[in-house]
Amino acid sequence: MSRTALHSMPSPSSNQPVVVVGGGLSGLAAAVELSSLGIPVLLLEQKPRLGGRAYSFRDETTGEAIDNGQHVLIAGYERTMRFLDRIGTRHLLTVQSQPLLYLHHPVRGLCEFRLPPLVPPIHFLAGILSTNLLTVPDKMRLLRAGVSLQRAPAEHDGRTIAQWLDGQGQSEELKRSFWEPLAISIMNEHIADAAAKVFVHVLRHAFLAGGKNAALALSRVGLSELYVDAASSFIVRHGGRVHVNARVVGLERRQQRASGVVLRDGQPVSCSAVVVAVPHHAIADILPEDEALRRFSLLASTPIVSIHLWFPHEVMKHEFVGLIGRRVQWVFNKRKIARKEHPSGHVSCVISDAGEFVDLSNERLIRLAVEDLRTLHARVPEPTHAVVIREKRATFACTPDADRLRPSHRTSWANVFLAGDWTNTGLPATIEGAILSGERSAYLVAEFLRAG
Repeated sequence: MSRTALHSMPSPSSNQPVVVVGGGLSGLAAAVELSSLGIPVLLLEQKPRLGGRAYSFRDETTGEAIDNGQHVLIAGYERTMRFLDRIGTRHLLTVQSQPLLYLHHPVRGLCEFRLPPLVPPIHFLAGILSTNLLTVPDKMRLLRAGVSLQRAPAEHDGRTIAQWLDGQGQSEELKRSFWEPLAISIMNEHIADAAAKVFVHVLRHAFLAGGKNAALALSRVGLSELYVDAASSFIVRHGGRVHVNARVVGLERRQQRASGVVLRDGQPVSCSAVVVAVPHHAIADILPEDEALRRFSLLASTPIVSIHLWFPHEVMKHEFVGLIGRRVQWVFNKRKIARKEHPSGHVSCVISDAGEFVDLSNERLIRLAVEDLRTLHARVPEPTHAVVIREKRATFACTPDADRLRPSHRTSWANVFLAGDWTNTGLPATIEGAILSGERSAYLVAEFLRAG
């Protein structure tokens, strides 16, 4: 990654590059796709590192690489798997042989929801009937909701997940024990606020499209090693350029096209097209004249808090466990996921939709994480070290109203396109959505360039 000032480089006068503004996953995906098509790329990232909200950093105390937040994939994320294949890092994932969730119920204890190796939707029905998480009446209610998944997602437009579940006769206990853990991990929103249309779309793909689509895939390495470093290297190997500390503040217009981007120091950089891959709250800074984008940029964001805890010894035997009815929703055993033998224990406790927690002190967050861990294993000792990570703008708030306002990848400028998990991908703000949006914008760029 070059940190050289861009104005020290001549702007290309021929074969002008496509400028990708933003080095998060959507920007990296767009640049990788364009590079694979033989289209010259210049990727500009305002921060001193790439990765956006999916990166790793070195903890000074332990020397370990830790992620800014836990990101979980499912095997059915085809675009993400294809992206990892292309940059050469898919082998760093561990994928479950069959879909399996461990959920800790405050009364029933540790429960399983496992999908057997049967054809869809039979495997989903069998998983419901065999789980020890639910009572028999709730299993029947869940089967009813499972049948509803086969209906077109458009039927759920404008409704929250809670409204959809009420329409399916789901009990309060079933909402709390099954639907809420799924929704909070997929949507980063509680069921009372999250868009049912988007949630149902994901569930249809996970549970009905393929027998192993719902299997979880966990990275054995840090997010930067899995996604960022290899993607940057791919772009450079294919003739592209990647620059950090390069903030774009606007576009140069020639009629209805962008002729270049303008950097913070006023330096223009010529381009053949632009992919704007910045977070939703920053889009109006690049395209201030677009009123619809300005309104979308004002929509709320939803935070995620991650509390990394180190212990003198291992404190849990599973790779991950969902905690029902606690403040921490998921606990990830970093040692087991990385498959590393180590005398100490290291877990990551995740609080999604963390609006009421994000401003608490580190000490309070560490304490509540330890308290919740002790409901899982009573003998959890005091941590020897802790790191708290707050991602205050982790995702856009995917409510029904926000989902209706999500913009397409095209703009009013003929050669300017949008990428980001907040664009109209039909998916929530996930890694799959980010990569899908980046690739879609790259295809639109290629189409524009072919048309001349």
